[in-house]
This record gives sequence, structure tokens and C-alpha cells, in this order.
Amino acid sequence: MNDFYAAHSPVSHPGRHAALLDGLPRDVAGVSRVAQGLVYHYVADEQFFGFKPPKERLPEIDTRSIERILGRLIEMDPRPFDQPRAFDKRIIGCCRDFALLACAMLRQAGFPARLRHGFAGYFVPGWWIDHVVVEVWEGNRWRRFDAEVPPGDHWGFNVQDMRTDDPFVTGGRAWLMTRREGADPSKFGLGPDVPDVCGRWFIAGRMQQDIAALHKQEMLCWDQWRYGTEEAVLTAEDEALLDRAAELSLESDSTALRALCASDERLQVPAHVVCWSPAAGPHEVAV
Repeated sequence: MNDFYAAHSPVSHPGRHAALLDGLPRDVAGVSRVAQGLVYHYVADEQFFGFKPPKERLPEIDTRSIERILGRLIEMDPRPFDQPRAFDKRIIGCCRDFALLACAMLRQAGFPARLRHGFAGYFVPGWWIDHVVVEVWEGNRWRRFDAEVPPGDHWGFNVQDMRTDDPFVTGGRAWLMTRREGADPSKFGLGPDVPDVCGRWFIAGRMQQDIAALHKQEMLCWDQWRYGTEEAVLTAEDEALLDRAAELSLESDSTALRALCASDERLQVPAHVVCWSPAAGPHEVAV
């Protein structure tokens, strides 16, 4: 399993820009610091830093691969990635891009790493907000960390070494919380400012994205397919399948989950998905 996650996926592979990752930090704090200096969150960062990205740069948020992300970065500023960059010289992205950059740096150094899609309970009190974090294998456990946010006591926990009882839950864990533990599905989504984007279908979509990431298919946050749409109608058989997939997604070893997915196409990423891009609007893409 570790060899599987130590190797790049087509999305995390730096391609012709591989040399640009040489000499970068290999520890959690270091890769997080570098990622935070390369990505500017298209929504969240303006309130902290004051820079408002021009509208014509918003399509950068749909950059799927690390190779293209790195290419865009050196186009704007050719200096090494561990040197501080002005806000307007960072790629416009979201939590997934911070996580993907950190994951790519770790894989490039030979460390098993993977993305986890789910929900953060530490941004807005009472809400579980759509979010992506990283896991790196440390010999006997997966160390989970948030590559987007700097550490600090104000979080109430260590964002660079998140435990299972910390306020981040994977898509599968969120599914089981609402199915079996009485959690309110309407509190899982984009937050109180976007109250219509939440609920069981949204949780199912994030679980699908998390399962895809465990297969090293790192999707955009706005990719939707099969169960992750408002129109999806789940049968009892579908729900039982998702219950089992959710349970397996919580295991440290993803082998059993990947075997289940290989045997049932309902859990696989289809050849085409609908991308609900904040920049381009909904459109079908081949993945």
C-alpha cells in the first residue's frame, strides 16, 4: 500500500517541472509553508490579506494537474518555490490546491501521501465546511494535516497533526455520522452563506471525491457525478453500498476499499463528470 501512495498519480506528477521540487522541505511544517506561499484562496484569503484577484484570473481555480500549476507559477515568478511571493504571483486556487501541492512535494521525495476530501468543523461554529487535507505515512500511522492554514493555538488542536477526534471528518465519516449518529445533513456543505449547497447529496459527493483520492484520482472540489448530485435517487441497495464504502474508507489500509470499488462500477469515477466551476459554470469534462 505504501508504495502505491509514494508514487505520483497523473494529477500529482510534476512532469517537465520535476526539478523545481528538488531541494524543497520534506517535513509537514515545511511543505505546508511552501504551499501557503504558492496558492491564494479565491474566496477566503481576501479577508485576511486584502488582495482581490482580478476576474480574468479566476479560471486558474480549474487547473487540475500539478504540472500545469507549477507551469503557471514559474510563468508569474521564476524564483524557487520556497522564496516568499507577492499575493498576485500565487496561483488562484482553493483548499484542494494547497493539499495537492503538499502531497506532490511529499511524493516527489518518496513519502507516501494522499488527499482526503471531507468537512472541517473549525471554520464556522456549528457548520461542517467542505475542505481537503493531506495524509502522510509516518511508519505506523497516517499523519493528517491541513496544508492551507498556519498552525496556532486558536484552532484548539494541532492542524499539522490532526487526530481522529479533531474537527475534520472525511466524506465517509460524514456519511456515517448523518446515517447512524443523528448528525444534521444540512450542516454539511459550503456554510451559512450558501445554505442551498448542503445535505445528504453533497455529503455523498464528498465521499465519492474522497474515495477517488484514495485511488489517487485527485478531483476538483466542484466535480460531481452519480450520487453527488441533487437529482440522485438512492435505492436501499445504493445506500447499503455507500455504507460499506464509508466504513472501508475509514480504515488505514485502503486495499479492501479499492477492491470493493474495482468490483462495482457505481463507486468508480466515470469517464466524464460535471464540473460546477465557480469560474466557468457547469460543464462536462473528461477525466
